[in-house]
Amino acid sequence: MSLSEYTATAYRFFASRRRLLYWVTSVLILLSIIAFTGIRLEENIEAMLPDRGSRVAGDFALLQRAPFARKLVISLETDGEGGSAVLVAAVDRLAAALDPALFANVVTGPESQMQGRLLNWLQDAFPSILDAKDLEAMASDYDKGGVRQRLQENYEQLFAPEGWALKGLIRRDPLSIYQFGLKKLRYINMIPQMRLVDNHFVSAEGKSALLLAETPIPMTDSAGAETLLASFAEAVDKTLPDNISATLVAGHRYTLANAQAIQEDLWRILTGSMLALLALFFCFLRSPRAGFVFLLPIAVVCISAVAVSWFFSPVSAVTLGFGAVLLGITVDFGLHVYFALRRGGAAPEAIVGELARPILFGGLTTMAGFAVLLFSDLPGQRQLAVFSIAGIGAALLLSLLVLPHLIPAVGPEQGASSSRWLSRIRHRRRLVLGIWLLLLAGCGWQSMGLEFNGDLRRMSLVPPELAAAEQNLRQNWGDFRDQAMIWARGENLEQALVANEQLFALLQKEQPDQPMISIASLLPSTEVQQANRERWLSFWQGAQGQRILADLRRESAALGFSEVAFSAFFKSLNAPAQPVTLQGLRQAGLGNLVDSLVLGEGTSAEVLTLVPDRPELADLVESQLQGTVQLVSQGRFRREISAAISHDFFRFILSASVVVVLLLLLLFRRVGKVLAALVPVGTGLIVMFGCMGTLGLEFNLFNIIACILVIGLGVDYGIFMVCKSAEGHSGATDKAVLVSGLTTLAGFGALVLAHHPALHSIGVTVLLGIGAAIPAALLVVPALYRGEDT
Repeated sequence: MSLSEYTATAYRFFASRRRLLYWVTSVLILLSIIAFTGIRLEENIEAMLPDRGSRVAGDFALLQRAPFARKLVISLETDGEGGSAVLVAAVDRLAAALDPALFANVVTGPESQMQGRLLNWLQDAFPSILDAKDLEAMASDYDKGGVRQRLQENYEQLFAPEGWALKGLIRRDPLSIYQFGLKKLRYINMIPQMRLVDNHFVSAEGKSALLLAETPIPMTDSAGAETLLASFAEAVDKTLPDNISATLVAGHRYTLANAQAIQEDLWRILTGSMLALLALFFCFLRSPRAGFVFLLPIAVVCISAVAVSWFFSPVSAVTLGFGAVLLGITVDFGLHVYFALRRGGAAPEAIVGELARPILFGGLTTMAGFAVLLFSDLPGQRQLAVFSIAGIGAALLLSLLVLPHLIPAVGPEQGASSSRWLSRIRHRRRLVLGIWLLLLAGCGWQSMGLEFNGDLRRMSLVPPELAAAEQNLRQNWGDFRDQAMIWARGENLEQALVANEQLFALLQKEQPDQPMISIASLLPSTEVQQANRERWLSFWQGAQGQRILADLRRESAALGFSEVAFSAFFKSLNAPAQPVTLQGLRQAGLGNLVDSLVLGEGTSAEVLTLVPDRPELADLVESQLQGTVQLVSQGRFRREISAAISHDFFRFILSASVVVVLLLLLLFRRVGKVLAALVPVGTGLIVMFGCMGTLGLEFNLFNIIACILVIGLGVDYGIFMVCKSAEGHSGATDKAVLVSGLTTLAGFGALVLAHHPALHSIGVTVLLGIGAAIPAALLVVPALYRGEDT
């Protein structure tokens, strides 16, 4: 028994049991809806990042751990009136007005007591952190009259207003050795263009001030982001005068801007799409029963989601969103059934049986295209594959078994199968084929210029005011939020510190002019600290050190200092020095810095170094320190995403093409028919790539989704037109293909109206691909076969 006979038999079986059929179908759909409510969804972009044989997902996770990745950065600017004092006062008022439930750990500058604690810590740490170069520089300075100069400066400071506070410091460090230690602090300055005014972060020109804060609101929470920004705006309005402005820069602003843009786009898209679909309904359908056709995608969404949850947990909300959109292609199956039954010309079971073969193979080729995504490097695409395969499979069953009973056949077929304008164009076969070949040649040439872009930020909406705020922040404070990160790793903290020292030495040697943020100068490894302490003792006990100490005694007496004035200093030179530790750095007021640059102190540890993001940095670091460090940067991340998308895309196109061709050979068993069936999909893809290359549009992650639509629908169009042109199937195929394409353009092409880059890119891709596949199916396929319209 053939497939057509099986389908006809099924129709006859359920024709007398329609109530049972409707009940069983309704119960299954209801159960899928109930199961859907229990699915655990996750809104995480990592589902759209490669995880097989790729470092992209790991790099993305490390990027989220950057020191400023999750902080709220607030920049205040003044027009210059009142100077820094007015600006600092405004910073304090704003910090006090911010809601502590939304803005936690607000920082306007270093701790008030940090300077004293840090200098005391430096004095204790001299033996452990000053290396051979430091001692050489110190000796050179003191041998050139530096001892007398330093003592003279300290003597004068004692008579200044702040002298009472410096007395203890000078007694412990009469030679101002701390100045050599302060030079090491330049490596921990995370905000390069910053100076301190009354213990507040102020820009170099004195017209901007900075606040840093944390928030419990996740960066992906659009509703929470709206509350956060509203609270910030309210605090600004209450506390700041007109001549001072405040700008908040954080990922939450991007989240809210994109959420609002998508909401606005949805109204615009849905309005345009609904108007277009209504126009198509009144032009081509004109029957309330046609509504059942458009219910097909809705009926199978929950079924598809439940299928995904059987294989993946949690389920990506991003995947479900795109999958639900893609299932709109299942309308095609219903449209072919609808037009065939409404045209009549035979018994309903015969019509359905005749349609079974092209509909089933059209669905199978589409499923095969999605099945290739099961081997994708992107977990989100693997979920999308399962979602779409389950949905298309369910839609095939509903289209062939349930839908025919909801759409009664009208009666005898009337009129020609093709409209008059379509018949007139088809008679000009050479003209059609000539224009088609010229179009393919031109677009094929232009497609060579198509580029792949893996920048996730290019797929998000960046409002002009937010882009301006980012640029202003970089201009006033430097590019401290987009630096490359180099992680030195070890099984414990000591191993990580050793790797970090090697990295520090390499960067100083190879890129001495480039700024760097590293804790290596303040937290050497245990072995290096021990060597520094031994060298420190040898220096002061040696001839050079003794000469400096003799100069100190002589010059101090000349200035009138007592013999015991610097006894604490002399005693410290012979006392055993304590090693530098993380806890000591925290007690010195550097806790935030330590927690940002050192992660893990037990069985696994990582130490972070920040450097400007330069393309050659990766080769330099990883070629010489392979296995102990890992470089992560926005630039490299974008390049990795682009490479992954390019690799996945070409692999997908090749694999899908092979599978689709095999299925078409199984269906038609003739190479000529197979090639003709591939005309719409080939035309759609070539025109899409060519137009994107001509317009300078880049291929991104979301365009792959649109390619799936073009391949799936293009193959469907080709199968039905080949069946019509070569095998004499009537069934109003022309109208079904035309309406199917127009509904796709109305539903998905309407995305071109969106302002959001991701939605807009999908809309442009579908508009170009399907817009070319429809005329290729309706005109080129019949022209290649020269079949008479039936």
